[in-house]
Amino acid sequence: MRYIINMLVFCSGVCLAQPADTLDLYECHRSAIENHPWFKQKELYSQSKELRTRNHTTNWYPSLDLNGKYTWQNEVVELPFPGDIIPGFETPLMPHYNYKLSLDIQQTLYDGGITKSSKKVEASKLLVNQQQVEVSLNQLKEQVNRLFFYILTLQQQEKSIQLKLDELEERSSIIESGVRNEIFLEADLDIMQAEILKVNQLLAEISITKSSVFQMLGNLTAIHIPESAVLELPHADIEPAVEVPRPEQVLYDLQILNLEASMNLVSKQRHPKAYVFGSFSYGNPGLNFFRDEFRGFYVVGAGLKWNIWDWSNTSRSRQDITIQQEIIRSQKAAFDKNLDIQLAEKLAEIAKYEEAVRRDKEIVVLRSKISRSAASQLENGVITTTDYITELNAETEARIRLETHRIQLVQAQINYLTTKGII
Repeated sequence: MRYIINMLVFCSGVCLAQPADTLDLYECHRSAIENHPWFKQKELYSQSKELRTRNHTTNWYPSLDLNGKYTWQNEVVELPFPGDIIPGFETPLMPHYNYKLSLDIQQTLYDGGITKSSKKVEASKLLVNQQQVEVSLNQLKEQVNRLFFYILTLQQQEKSIQLKLDELEERSSIIESGVRNEIFLEADLDIMQAEILKVNQLLAEISITKSSVFQMLGNLTAIHIPESAVLELPHADIEPAVEVPRPEQVLYDLQILNLEASMNLVSKQRHPKAYVFGSFSYGNPGLNFFRDEFRGFYVVGAGLKWNIWDWSNTSRSRQDITIQQEIIRSQKAAFDKNLDIQLAEKLAEIAKYEEAVRRDKEIVVLRSKISRSAASQLENGVITTTDYITELNAETEARIRLETHRIQLVQAQINYLTTKGII
């Protein structure tokens, strides 16, 4: 009952001093992820994909090429009869030089499905890249878990030791009064004061460590966390109603789908392609090679291209993609196997702490009885101050173990859910 009263007084004193901020584990997860530099990569990948998709769309736009050239050749076509066969007719001669400036236009009518398949590859590639970012960001949760529960443990130790300090100070007052009345020796008071100094030193060490870990958690989550913050012990249900795949498992599936899209694109490479074209030129000579003058001319037409034999390059590329898919499937199988092993270890750890908490509760009840008896014996002069401190230390250690194991139990449950991909 004394410990309960002390706990209420201590907690109420803290609350009256200043309102404490509460900090939730899942809020720390969210903030750590959203404020990490990796998080920006998702939007950058999306912008990159949009630019490449636009480039693929231009495959349907007409191509415009401006070409200019000058050539000189040492031999030209000559007519096989002399010019004097027909009176008044002079045999024309082709010029040895050629000037030409042309605007060439080509419009694709059918590209064999390459553009559409290329866009699908870019879309699936975006999903793969963004999921890779998710895998990296998910690892931050484990770092947050370690720091969060470390602070929880330190805070709980601080509370238990503070209760011990309150008890020591209360007993010190009784002994001090007993010294004045010559019931206790001066040495008894010195022993008690030395123990109080030792406990205050321990509290100072915990405070410094806690401040450092608070700063580390604040840097990781980008949250300003005052040292007065109260961390909420999260609720963990290790048997959720909905199963959620791990980010790595989703990544493997997306990589397989991306390779499937790439295989489809490879197959489209051999499909026939149709187009129309036009060439509008100005030069000398024109299409009539026997007219030595600058003039404009044009050529229009349609074309068809079909690679009917590529020496089995396409077939080998498809086989290579199939092998890569099998490699990813084997990686996923290995990951699933290792995940099952880790989950089994996490469940064993949970069972261990559940048993530890059950035993600790029984020990704390017994140690509390022993301490109360020792306090009464101390006041009646049956035992020494050192004996009482020994029993009080044993009770404090038992309480610290209980609270630590309670926190470790929840931490083990959270780690299990994190490993499983639930949170």
